[in-house]
Amino acid sequence: MDDHPRIDYAGLLRGAELFAGLDRVSLSKLAARLEPLPLRPGEALMAEGDPPGDLFLVVRGSFGVYVATRDGGERRVGTCGPGEPIGEMALLADAPRSATVRADAEAEVLRLERERFLALMRRDPSVAAALAATLSRRLRVADVGADGIDAGDPSVPPDAGLPASARVDPASDAVRRPRWRPERAAVGLALAGLALLAGWATPPPWGLAAPGWHALATLTALVAVLAFEALPDGALSLAAVGVWVVGGVAPVAVALGGFTTPSWVLIVTIFGVGAAAASCGLLYRVALWAVICGRGGFAGQAAMLGAVGLVIGAALPNPTGRVTFVAPAITEIAEALGHPPKSRAAAGLAMAAFVGFGLMASPFLTSSSTALLAYAVLPPEARAGLDWGTWALRAAPAHAVLFVGLVGAVIYLYRPAADEAPARPAGRSPAEALALQRALLGPPSRQERIAGVVLALLLLGFAAQPLHGIEPAWVAVAGFTALAAGRVLTPEALRAVNWNFVLLFGMLASMPQVFAHSGLDRWLAGLVAGAVGGLAGTPLLFVGALTVVCFGLSLVLRWQAAAPLVTLALQPVAAEAGVDPWVVAIVALVACNGFFFAYQSTIYLALYHGTGGELFRHAQARPLALWYAALSLLALCLSVPAWRAMGLL
Repeated sequence: MDDHPRIDYAGLLRGAELFAGLDRVSLSKLAARLEPLPLRPGEALMAEGDPPGDLFLVVRGSFGVYVATRDGGERRVGTCGPGEPIGEMALLADAPRSATVRADAEAEVLRLERERFLALMRRDPSVAAALAATLSRRLRVADVGADGIDAGDPSVPPDAGLPASARVDPASDAVRRPRWRPERAAVGLALAGLALLAGWATPPPWGLAAPGWHALATLTALVAVLAFEALPDGALSLAAVGVWVVGGVAPVAVALGGFTTPSWVLIVTIFGVGAAAASCGLLYRVALWAVICGRGGFAGQAAMLGAVGLVIGAALPNPTGRVTFVAPAITEIAEALGHPPKSRAAAGLAMAAFVGFGLMASPFLTSSSTALLAYAVLPPEARAGLDWGTWALRAAPAHAVLFVGLVGAVIYLYRPAADEAPARPAGRSPAEALALQRALLGPPSRQERIAGVVLALLLLGFAAQPLHGIEPAWVAVAGFTALAAGRVLTPEALRAVNWNFVLLFGMLASMPQVFAHSGLDRWLAGLVAGAVGGLAGTPLLFVGALTVVCFGLSLVLRWQAAAPLVTLALQPVAAEAGVDPWVVAIVALVACNGFFFAYQSTIYLALYHGTGGELFRHAQARPLALWYAALSLLALCLSVPAWRAMGLL
């Protein structure tokens, strides 16, 4: 192959009629799946009667197309040259190969595996629509429409000729959801019904009023439905609100209070901004840049993602928003590196981003709005002299152990095995594959430049909040509006927003108000104080016991509500025992941020849904959740001597 002039793959792909309907971002993604395949003179690319297989695009040389004759011979019926597709019918139907194709001389093709192509179409509806339209047009011209599909009929969907596995509902989020299993759903719904029945049929325990008991029963039912995936998240969210209102747990204004909070507005706008950045190609470009800058293989990439998230967290006080921003890019990074969805490496990259952008939510005072809230509820004497730098110094021992341990756990748990090499195209180095993708992307478009400027200003606005005092939600609204005015945020981009998760987040954001109205929060706080209050005189036991109790509390209360609640509840106990209330706050912030189950953490859910639900499975994330619990307990207990030296214990 060295005797041949350098081939302009980018120009070839841009000029191919088959890909004429693809935009540059979709074409660049497609290029990651193309495999160069050289052939010798007379070598067969496919044989008549073979089962349907891959698509080929001629790069150089020519190929003869032969069909069998009645006397057992064969007859040449055509020739394919550079830029022409071979075997494109395999993308439309499962029919056997209709001809034999052989190289006339030394030649080369680009091979596209059918399954990988169908997976791309499921993820990116524009690919399905563009290529189906092109192929249908070719079929009509060739008069080979075996299914009777007329590509010129506007009533026929553009993917009508595609197999069912490749068809995409344009109104969906382009994610192929797991098959709904009625027996599993029935179990979840039955358990939820029993929880509600028990809550309304039995008297509340001592110290808890009936609305609080009913709120706890609703929460138990909610956990059952989420654990068994019995209902879509959006439907479950509205059902929970309905039970709160009809069951007398809370009035409408309280039950829907989460949908009126700045946090919910922030999530909606951040999802919109992220969708705009993804649709214009900016996130894909950033993902390629991150891959090129990465060093040290999977370990280096995981460490880089975690470190970048840790640093950015100092300026962006919303871990859910940070994860929402980065999640789509993680999907593209895994794709560019050749890691199949749900592989160990793909899950590992997602978990590395989760560590840096999500779990590191309290090393700095500005790492999360929950840390700011915990600071706000500290007594005045505890806040005296506690500024951004002092917080970082006090939190450093625990978070250093936690961060290093979690990055090491990601590398240990998810490092690709020797037999799980990335699915990169043979015959092309990773650098060449990335260079081809960048060439197909070309220079940044107008939409990318607008999105980049808006994102930069958005981050600056978040970081400068102490100066201007404007809620991050309204800063995000300004960015959202600017992208819409610049025609970067389009109706098509908004359809890609995961509104299912948006509804779930609104319901979860309502929980603290519902629990406060019903008195459930004070009852749970009393249980926590009673469980660990007697150990306050022994700092190590106190920190360890409080950590374990917070693990349990996180199962029924969101981190954003549980951490400040514990901080408030234990202030009197801590003050009497000589424990600085800040210690209670940092233990609660770290220990209540678990994700043993998906419903516990909106940060985790933002990662899962932001990656389309197909980059990793919940079961793959659970080992890291156990590591997080163990490392949290270890890190907080190891920090006790340092805190004692600082005069906090």
